[in-house]
Amino acid sequence: MAWIAEIIRWRDDRHRLAKLRFDLEDVEAAFKKKVEAGKLRRGAEGWDEVYGDFDANSESIHADIDEIETRNHIRRAKAWAVPIPHRPISQEPVYGDKYWVWCRVHGRYYLTDEGKALLRREANVEMEMFYKPWLSWAALGMSVISLTISVLKS
Repeated sequence: MAWIAEIIRWRDDRHRLAKLRFDLEDVEAAFKKKVEAGKLRRGAEGWDEVYGDFDANSESIHADIDEIETRNHIRRAKAWAVPIPHRPISQEPVYGDKYWVWCRVHGRYYLTDEGKALLRREANVEMEMFYKPWLSWAALGMSVISLTISVLKS
């Protein structure tokens, strides 16, 4: 029954990601609406407050998206025994890492786009190595079955 829980979690994550991306669009639209309504420009009075709200909301949404995507990529990498790049370990946040980025909203590291691509690529290589022999045998079996059916039909 654990596989049912996995399917439900996968479905919930997909719905949550879709909702977060729509929320991000809504936050951007609300920001543009406030700027146009107040005729605000950079440096004008009120700009900092409106932009601060937009930045805080969008950063929070981006952090939630990164959290879900990092969790999914790591889960998939562990399932296929793909080595995961080491997270930086230090007292202070590390900002120059190639595979991990510090999120100040949640106070954790999340995978960068390059880190996600690395795990995705390596997992796909492992999947291909696992399924390739089986697919060859399946193709051979289908050929034998097809040949047998065609011989018996004639």
